[in-house]
Amino acid sequence: MKRIISGVAFLMATIAAASAQCPVDNRHFRAGEELSYDLYFKYGILYTKAGRAGLSVKAAQGGGGADGYQVSLTAMSTGIVHSFFSIADTLTAHIDRDLVPRTFSKAAHEGDDHTTERTTYTYQNGTTAVKNLYIRNGIVRADTTFYSTGGCTFDMLSIIYYARTLNFDGMKQGDAVPVACVSGRNKVDMALLYQGKEQMEANDGRTYNCHRLALATYENDAFSDRDHAMQIFITADENRVPVRIDSKLKVGATRAILKGYAGLRH
Repeated sequence: MKRIISGVAFLMATIAAASAQCPVDNRHFRAGEELSYDLYFKYGILYTKAGRAGLSVKAAQGGGGADGYQVSLTAMSTGIVHSFFSIADTLTAHIDRDLVPRTFSKAAHEGDDHTTERTTYTYQNGTTAVKNLYIRNGIVRADTTFYSTGGCTFDMLSIIYYARTLNFDGMKQGDAVPVACVSGRNKVDMALLYQGKEQMEANDGRTYNCHRLALATYENDAFSDRDHAMQIFITADENRVPVRIDSKLKVGATRAILKGYAGLRH
């Protein structure tokens, strides 16, 4: 259960490769968009409803002062799951209009663990400097700066929105695309496997035509199946909305299913 929110965001975390600062022309979402999800947890055979989550976009200034977006992910456990493992997480990122990440913050209350995180990005001469402060249960676990060159570097939230801008129609089944993502104290290298299109039913009573993607990672011990640690289904339209997100963990599996939306660009 501690990995539910990380799973939601990591599911999309391998869908990009570009220049060091990764500017793109966003045609798929806008300020005012709100997406809601039902969260499920599987331990054994059946999935049990675990809570709810939401993704939102607001107009704001990025950490570097440029006009951009404030994107947020909130999650809360409910019902039976909440009685034995409570979750109350808020993730916030500032990204430029062309989706270059500037700052990321996380406040997480998961069971008995309380963590806060702050990440800032600085860009110069094709190199990305990433400063990460990570505090767990009141103790500083990491306060470091590392440098990344030759590709994009994202956090677990900004990668979601960057991924939605990519040309999935230009991919063929079996294609793999690398990207780097900051996860807590670590920079994780991953690869996305494109698996074609599939019809997927959401919790709003509708069925969507989706791109199906699988995540492969060989650095993160949280997942039981590293070749297919996660799967994500993204609508094959101009909105690129995540409809379902699955992850396999050592202690079970999680699933996030779209429940509702508002403020879509298209």
